[in-house]
Amino acid sequence: MKFSYQKELLLSLVILGFFVLIQFLPEYQQDSDEVVFEMTTKQWEFEPNQIIVQQGQTVVIRLVSTDVPHGFAIDEYNIYTFVPPGQTVDISFIAKDQGVFEIFCNIFCGEGHSTHRGQLIVR
Repeated sequence: MKFSYQKELLLSLVILGFFVLIQFLPEYQQDSDEVVFEMTTKQWEFEPNQIIVQQGQTVVIRLVSTDVPHGFAIDEYNIYTFVPPGQTVDISFIAKDQGVFEIFCNIFCGEGHSTHRGQLIVR
């Protein structure tokens, strides 16, 4: 009988310890290798117009057009995206190569279209 009581006590302490341990575990956090940017596109600019990331990071750009249809393009990353007016589009890629890359609108959006530019900087 005594042996059975000790087993039950030990099992109870292990279970209690498990639940106490759970309380002190850190909460799940987003992968630190992923960065998310909120970006607006409008005639004739991206805001912000510069994005700086680290090589190897997963980049998510949450892009919204506030006026007319726009494009979002980065030739070196083979990204060519259409952004309808008033809608948000998520663009996701891995920043594999270091350097400074031009972001540009690849859909004609009016007279200032040629100046609709930004930069992706990968360090």
